[in-house]
Amino acid sequence: MPYYEVSHSYPLTGAQKQDLARALTHSHIKAFNTPSMFVNVRFIKEDPSQENIFVGGELENKTYNGIVGYVRTSAARTKADFDRLAAEFEEAWYAVVGSGTADKGKHPYLTQDAEVRLHVIGLLPIVTAREAGFDIPVAGEEAPWVREKLPAFKELAEDGHPGFVKLLSEVKAVTGGASV
Repeated sequence: MPYYEVSHSYPLTGAQKQDLARALTHSHIKAFNTPSMFVNVRFIKEDPSQENIFVGGELENKTYNGIVGYVRTSAARTKADFDRLAAEFEEAWYAVVGSGTADKGKHPYLTQDAEVRLHVIGLLPIVTAREAGFDIPVAGEEAPWVREKLPAFKELAEDGHPGFVKLLSEVKAVTGGASV
């Protein structure tokens, strides 16, 4: 349901991408109780020499790293919730890519090498979307949505679609098997 794009000029290894994707997914699941199958992370390698990146109206031709997410919003999801999520993303970035977890007492621009600095994290609201052939639920209304879609989820899991197999496993864990 959320879609995160990690744009990076710093070269990331496959292991770093995997660790970041897991960290972003875990943070989102923890914050909003979203099934992992619906948390999407995409990495986009930026090349500052192509002169496509501008900060403050000026060409940034040395480095650029950022995370932009498209997320569902509701009255139950406060700015403070999203601020915490963004802070967790920043901590994960520096733990995986930087020189370890950011020093809580200092700004990361004072403690991290310039090429690994995370310039921006932006979380933007989704008005509507479809994912894996399904409309997405209104934030906070996942339980009735899952109940409504459960027959289709079961059919897809029985057909061997791994994401839906995992989804049913997560639903069983959350409900104690009651609704599966």
